[in-house]
Amino acid sequence: MDIPELRQYGQLAREDKLNMAAEKDPGYSIVEYMRGHSGYKCGYCKSSDTNFSHGMWAHRMAVGDYQALIDRGWRRSGKYCYKPTMDKTCCPMYTIKCDALEIKLSKSQKKVLKRMNRYLSYGGRKECGTPEMDSTGAVGENEEYVKPKSEAKFDVSSFSLPKSSAIPEQRLQMSNTKSDSNEASAGSKPKASEATSALSPSKDSPNSNQDGRKNVSQGIGPDASRPPCRKAKVIRQERREAKLAKRALESLGRGESPMETKVSKQSNTEKSLEDFLYEPLPANPVHNLEVRLVRSQPSSAEFLQSFKKAHRLYQKYQITIHGDTADKCNESQFKRFLCNSPLEPWQPGNGPEQGYGSFHHQYWMDGRLIAVGVLDILPHCVSSVYLYYDPEYSFLSLGTYASLRELALVRELQRRIAPLKWYYMGFYIHSCLKMRYKGKYKPSFLLCPETYEWIPIELATPKLDKAKYCRLNDNVSAVDVNGLVDINKILVLHNRNLVRYGDYQSHFADDDEEEEVKEYASLVGAKSAYTLFLCRS
Repeated sequence: MDIPELRQYGQLAREDKLNMAAEKDPGYSIVEYMRGHSGYKCGYCKSSDTNFSHGMWAHRMAVGDYQALIDRGWRRSGKYCYKPTMDKTCCPMYTIKCDALEIKLSKSQKKVLKRMNRYLSYGGRKECGTPEMDSTGAVGENEEYVKPKSEAKFDVSSFSLPKSSAIPEQRLQMSNTKSDSNEASAGSKPKASEATSALSPSKDSPNSNQDGRKNVSQGIGPDASRPPCRKAKVIRQERREAKLAKRALESLGRGESPMETKVSKQSNTEKSLEDFLYEPLPANPVHNLEVRLVRSQPSSAEFLQSFKKAHRLYQKYQITIHGDTADKCNESQFKRFLCNSPLEPWQPGNGPEQGYGSFHHQYWMDGRLIAVGVLDILPHCVSSVYLYYDPEYSFLSLGTYASLRELALVRELQRRIAPLKWYYMGFYIHSCLKMRYKGKYKPSFLLCPETYEWIPIELATPKLDKAKYCRLNDNVSAVDVNGLVDINKILVLHNRNLVRYGDYQSHFADDDEEEEVKEYASLVGAKSAYTLFLCRS
């Protein structure tokens, strides 16, 4: 069957010409739209029936197609994709992204990085002064888990695209990037190895237990052979005095008076994110942290080897932090929520070394799995899906630390793929105080729910202080240019045959079906409507 070339509008055509040399993604996407509009419980304000969203089941999804969807306010929970009904739901959820190349670390974020470095270097547990403000800050229901309104009705497992079918060329490719008014070119410093290396006893050594932690014998007090501890303030003062004395001696050697010597102030270059993350450790650090990026879909060997440990950690986290029962976070639920993904893996020659798709970012402390970040690597971003960690290590503020590591991962990937410079943090809920922490990663941008343009968060929050839902774009003439869709061009998968909706409507569609398809098209936008395969009975 021959599917003719589908083009959206002039801008996409120009982008395609600029990227003709790019390697095309051979993947395609099959979705099943679920129209139900009934309200359900909100995990943020706890109201029983005021949370509204649109949903669709993604049987499979090309990474470029998912990139286009999250740029229209969609988000996935397992294979279920949902888009909040922003002007109707009780707690409007605005898609938020951060420019990783321009990241400006706050004082509290620097403290988190320094605390981790001290812990790796010298050990010791020091509680943070204030509780970490993130979605895991208090015991309560897991807001990030969204249960599908209904299970998928269609079985498309045996469908394969006929070789004679031509996939629409405007499918997002690896280097196909849409001009963004908020993007600014900036370089990032080269990054060291993803793992923070330090010597530690092996898991099977007699000096470590089953979890890989050291068996520490009972102490006998301070070591009398070592000098007493001194305050860092005193040490810094001594260094300054030694430096001034050295300059004075050099002045005398040149025949100058030390009093007349001009001390040139050195440039105060701000330390980068990598400078903090990869601060050199002492020769024999107390702890070893290793960070691994393992592909979860399809499951890599590393992912399968650590699956049981990852599930036990997830269960411990859900029970302790969110108050779940063991049966609510069993293996089946864990797989549906965090392991199953519709994203089709794609590994082009000029793409990321590990390819695009879904991954688990694992944090191993002394051989023990202490945290997992669930990530999607897409053509323009790294999208954070979820994070869970061992509550015993909450003193390390692992929520903040993991976000900063993920920002560093974006910066590393961008050195190879120029458009991949964004870190998507999911949804920003201004009406929920504990969810405002995402706005602390700067510079960040919120997606306008009416024009789908990115607005600096500093310009958006004053509006949200006045109203939970509002149009963030001040330009009254701006419109959703991607919202105009010719539904006759939508690709429909009917009885394993791929046809245009115009042809499908003539022969198979019900009388009330057109309204539903129009709603679907307006939600996904023209760019996605012309590339996704929509299941119809």
